[in-house]
Amino acid sequence: MRPVRLLALTALLLAFQTPALAVMRIPATPPPASQPPSSQPKAKTVAPAVTAPALPAMSKDAVLKRGRQLIEWFYAQNLDPVWTAFLPTARADFGGDLVAFKAYRAMGVTTYGKESRLISEEVQQRDGVTYYLRTATFERGPKVLWTLAFGLNAQGQVVTFGILGGTEPAPDKQATGRQAQAMGRQATGRAGAAQQ
Repeated sequence: MRPVRLLALTALLLAFQTPALAVMRIPATPPPASQPPSSQPKAKTVAPAVTAPALPAMSKDAVLKRGRQLIEWFYAQNLDPVWTAFLPTARADFGGDLVAFKAYRAMGVTTYGKESRLISEEVQQRDGVTYYLRTATFERGPKVLWTLAFGLNAQGQVVTFGILGGTEPAPDKQATGRQAQAMGRQATGRAGAAQQ
């Protein structure tokens, strides 16, 4: 993944204050085409901005369904349908090359193994893109959180894709349970002392 793209994705993570990914600021509509030269000089006028009508965002259920479908293919290394769903902005991170995308995925499988525990699934919207975010741990790093994200447009096409993480420890279920019990005992002790 290009460093600039990684920085943009990290910035969105911070903006959401939850595991998330970012899309680089790509205009929703292309700049207007230049006008053909005219034989008569005209006074300069500023044309009103023309924007395409906004498409309704996908529903949360539709995003979850689409995200899970993409993840299933990605995990199974069935990458042709994932690549087909990628728009040029998502393909650019792999040099527009399906072979590079397949090599990236193969390296991930070799390095990290299979998903071992799903931590969370989220749907978030930002700047006209709806993100399917899946945070999980993997076999060869069970205490490290990774967030896989697909940024989707209204048609379910992938505008941006990325994987972030590797720095936060995954929550330990047993330790979390012990902490909750200890906090409960402390609260009970304080309440009992207050009643005396």
